[in-house]
Amino acid sequence: MHLAELSIRKKISRGSALMLFLVICTALMNYGIVLQVERKISLVEVIDDFFNTTLELRRYEKNYFLYAQEKDFDDALFYWQRLNSLFDGNARELSQLVSSSRLQGIRQTMQSYREDLRMLHALHQRGKSQDDRLFAKRREGVRRNGKLLTEFAEATALAERAAIRGLLHTIRSLLIVSALTLVVISVVMTTVLGRKLLGSLRLLEGYTKKVAQGEMLDPPARAVEEEINTLFRAFQRMNLELQTRQRQLVQSEKLAALGTLLAGVAHELNNPLSNISTSAQILDEEIDSSDRDFKKNLIGQIETQTDKARDIVRNLLEFSRAKEFKKEPLLLRGLVEETVFFLRGQVPSEVAVVVEVPDDIVIEADKQRMQQVFLNLIKNAVDALGIEGHVWVNAQRTSAPGEPLIEIVIEDDGPGMAPEVVKKIFDPFFTTKDVGKGSGLGLFVVYDIIESHGGRITVDSRPGNGTSFVIWLPDEHKETA
Repeated sequence: MHLAELSIRKKISRGSALMLFLVICTALMNYGIVLQVERKISLVEVIDDFFNTTLELRRYEKNYFLYAQEKDFDDALFYWQRLNSLFDGNARELSQLVSSSRLQGIRQTMQSYREDLRMLHALHQRGKSQDDRLFAKRREGVRRNGKLLTEFAEATALAERAAIRGLLHTIRSLLIVSALTLVVISVVMTTVLGRKLLGSLRLLEGYTKKVAQGEMLDPPARAVEEEINTLFRAFQRMNLELQTRQRQLVQSEKLAALGTLLAGVAHELNNPLSNISTSAQILDEEIDSSDRDFKKNLIGQIETQTDKARDIVRNLLEFSRAKEFKKEPLLLRGLVEETVFFLRGQVPSEVAVVVEVPDDIVIEADKQRMQQVFLNLIKNAVDALGIEGHVWVNAQRTSAPGEPLIEIVIEDDGPGMAPEVVKKIFDPFFTTKDVGKGSGLGLFVVYDIIESHGGRITVDSRPGNGTSFVIWLPDEHKETA
């Protein structure tokens, strides 16, 4: 199949598969070498134990030669026995380092060492002079065999350490070669795919400009990616539909506002729906794999994005139609804490939300709507802070002339807002967030909910001094407080 006939997704998938194959091969080779290094380190530890025990044995051997103390002889035999146990217990590991004939020779050396040491001890017991030829011969045998054991342990340990260094050098070289290979493949893929994709996108850009000017064009005859062809056909249908309906459009402020709303909601819905589609496609491709954690992660993303889309629609419904309104007595502190609990997973670890609301304050409110107020205001404060800062929620009883009130303050120490932004903060469809991250309905809905409860809300903010939203609600429980 020609490259141009492949869809963009297939091109990216095949390129990614090649990269993944190289990464897996490199990882497997490195893993195999690391296993070898681990085995050799274990062998070096065995040899080090053998070497250290041999040094202890020889230390007591020298003490016995110098002072002829019974304790030194017993200690030497103790370390010989320990050395023999190490040798027997790790014979299988040692056989990986040296030949069987070499191991047999070391075993005979150890036996000769013990035999000569015991004969020396027996000669001492009989009171033989140290100048006796037999005594000197045995002593020389002990020294010679002890030296052989020491040299064996030392030489074997050095050889294994050299082998480990060689393996580590191989890993380093393999990683460098793999990295360079991946870079070269990435550059080639980027160049080849980029040239094709950019050409198709430029063609699409020119087509859209002509469509925007009202021209009716057929999709290009040249071979382009499947997705680009689909877009061309969609633009053609859209252009035909626009020409059919453009005479029916009435220019008015209401339609302009509705158009802004639909554009904002379209942007809001596009991100979660796109993420859901992408995650579903990946999950479909990986359905037969055994990586359960990866699948659970994809499903979690789909659920999260679905919830986001649902919340967007809910906000739109809240704005566009009236729902049954029911006020009831609510403990303000519990309501705020429950709201903060709902937001807990969206608050960065370095952002502190502090609730300082007296336990006895009761408000008459619709729980769902008032909770939406706190959700919007606290979430906006958290978003303004970024990765660290504080959000305070305070409340107290106060009064205006002839009217008992409950004052609720939601304050943050974030960057604040400019005066021109503060003036528009409660306007519908106004948002300071990037396109696709806010519909501009949140604070408008908050304002509407507060007014429907017979209250009012104001905002105080200056650049660099944080933002405070102040809500006043009628205190209908003042007499029982």
